[in-house]
Amino acid sequence: MKKTRLTAESLKGIWAGITLSWNEDYSLDEGAFRENLRRLCASRVHGIYTTGSTGEFYALDFAEFRSVVDITMDVVAPSGIPIQIGCCGDNTRIVQRQVEYAARAGADGVQIVIPYWMELTDPELSQYLKDVATVAPAMPLIHYNIPRTKRFLAGTDYRRALEAAPSLIGVKFTFAGSHFGELQQSLQLTPELSFFVGEDLLVSAMQLGARGSYSSMVCTNPSFMQELFTLADTRQWDQAIHKQSHLAKFFRELGHHMEELNLGGIDPVADKGLAVASGPFYGSPTHARPIRWLE
Repeated sequence: MKKTRLTAESLKGIWAGITLSWNEDYSLDEGAFRENLRRLCASRVHGIYTTGSTGEFYALDFAEFRSVVDITMDVVAPSGIPIQIGCCGDNTRIVQRQVEYAARAGADGVQIVIPYWMELTDPELSQYLKDVATVAPAMPLIHYNIPRTKRFLAGTDYRRALEAAPSLIGVKFTFAGSHFGELQQSLQLTPELSFFVGEDLLVSAMQLGARGSYSSMVCTNPSFMQELFTLADTRQWDQAIHKQSHLAKFFRELGHHMEELNLGGIDPVADKGLAVASGPFYGSPTHARPIRWLE
């Protein structure tokens, strides 16, 4: 099926952040991964997104990244559902290499992070964006805006980013609840970008102009998340806010429970555990690949 690459206008809705399935030796469980992709396609999510935090990008080498991309394209592309590949690394060369591969594979867009080990200055940030955009000029870029990179962008930062990388079409604006003022400023100063936020703030942010969510919760309850978006998209605000309040309560209580068990914050283990326990996903819910794997 012939597809058109993403634009800021078409980048909207509930995009599923696909989890990865591991065998007991921490090799990729390809069978489970394929089955979960098929199940997401059957649920008709608005898009499928790989190799972000939920997709454990930090624990993959390049050969494994290629495998994830190839399987995703093989399973999802025939459905016509748009595909976005997370291209995340701690230096420019890694990200460029991933972007090149995703472009050749036929992805509809790529999501990039700022190299996160050393904090980038403004000139370094502009150069990084130029270098990444130049690798595949026709490839739409989405910025994964997360405080872990030490540079959390907003407002005027995105005006400069668009000058450096005109192919930038969207932003995954994480932790919007604690950065709501920055989100509002960004929406006002860069209306040409499509902003996505976390599930528990989706409706509130859509009232300001946000356009969707990269969601792990859609892997747990596809119908709930799609209904939530539809209510907000059709401006049925009272019903949408009521539904959002239930989701926010669920995340609060889950977070408290994990803290009580000394399990830390919500992470890929929780994402895949919820998805398997509730029924939509198949495979082992018990572990993520250890970061120490890459030596």
